[in-house]
Amino acid sequence: MHKSWPPLLPTGSGDTLFDWTLAALLLVIALVAGTAWTAFQRKVSSQHVPVLSGLLRFFLAYSLLSYGLIKFNFGQFGLLNDWQLTATYGESSPMGLLWRFMATSPGYQWLAGVAEVLPALLLLHRRTVTLGALLAAVTMTNVLALNLFFDVPVKLFSAHLLLTALVLAAADLPRLWAFAQGKAVAALPSTLQPALWRWGSWLPTVLILAGVGIHAQRGLSELADQRTETQGTPSLLKSRGFHLVSPKPFNR
Repeated sequence: MHKSWPPLLPTGSGDTLFDWTLAALLLVIALVAGTAWTAFQRKVSSQHVPVLSGLLRFFLAYSLLSYGLIKFNFGQFGLLNDWQLTATYGESSPMGLLWRFMATSPGYQWLAGVAEVLPALLLLHRRTVTLGALLAAVTMTNVLALNLFFDVPVKLFSAHLLLTALVLAAADLPRLWAFAQGKAVAALPSTLQPALWRWGSWLPTVLILAGVGIHAQRGLSELADQRTETQGTPSLLKSRGFHLVSPKPFNR
């Protein structure tokens, strides 16, 4: 008799056994390919570095934006509602507790969005890539810690984003080390680029800022609707952490 394995169905988790196995397999392939590359070509061509750096910058910026923009309209954590407020700690998973913590403060969600959108914007411009990578590393360190210790099933992906940010920052390690020692930091070598390339990064910057404004407007509208809906109802008190013991006041 042959044992039939269950089909691989999407679970919404990025930390399944299949994902970790695939990551380990890709790591082995990368090590073998890197060793072979080093054996046959000891020095990386200067033409390859901008291409690889550009791919990493695009991947990191896109990933940060995909999470950062939706925080301005509360699309990731949402806003607190009655059933969340009536749940006890014992009924909450670690991830659910984190989600309620974030949903409690719309302003903090916006701050988290800024922490992800800002480095993405800096990664679009050659002169600010290192600063963007450093800010992204700080942001993703915090995100990875939350995912690890609150059991959010995006640990593997957030670890990849942190690694990408560190690789981009490490490319400028000599200048960073000189800055840390208080020494003079050499300027970036100037490269002649077509005008379309020089100004092309500003178009997505403007579009991203416009996207932030649109998402923020939607978030404010949703927040205003919630405040209007709960005016004069017990939900208003619940949204502030209180519960009505009796609908009749005791001072009459």
